[in-house]
Amino acid sequence: MTLLLDGEQVRGKNLKITANMRIEAADLSGQTSNTETAHKGFKPKTLTASMMIPYIDQVQLRDLMRMAEATEGGGQLKTYRVVNDTASAFGIRQVEFSEGVSAREDDTLSAWRIQFTLSEKVSNPQKVEGRRPANGVKAQSGPGAAVGSGGGGTGADSDGGEQQLTGFEATLKKVDGWLGGVGGA
Repeated sequence: MTLLLDGEQVRGKNLKITANMRIEAADLSGQTSNTETAHKGFKPKTLTASMMIPYIDQVQLRDLMRMAEATEGGGQLKTYRVVNDTASAFGIRQVEFSEGVSAREDDTLSAWRIQFTLSEKVSNPQKVEGRRPANGVKAQSGPGAAVGSGGGGTGADSDGGEQQLTGFEATLKKVDGWLGGVGGA
């Protein structure tokens, strides 16, 4: 089995790829024994690779780490074009490293047991979701002025500028003035 990322072969012995597709669902049963669930979409597919690299071939591990640590403009993880039979069967074309890279010393052999995960980037469900027409958004408004619109901007007293108050606010202003006048006398 071969694994190529942007045309560069990931080298190691006994390479095994496990593909995974997670289908997200929410339980709608509440406190009952109902089996109803709500489909919440397909999460990005993942490829988990495991292999062995002998100690004498440590340059292979360095190359893998260089690929895992690669970033693109803006500090984002590098996206790779993937070539692998399992990835192809799952419809995975682009991946990025996710969930880390682990290297464990083998108990009997002079080698590392390597495991890493590649997560699908720009998945088919994501493309379909992007092409789907967006749900219309209704404009909502409430009484009063919109936040950040007009106004003094300095939070000045309502005595200095004319503001329109609702009936309740006008009553509160009168009570505030009355209490302020009583306390000051």
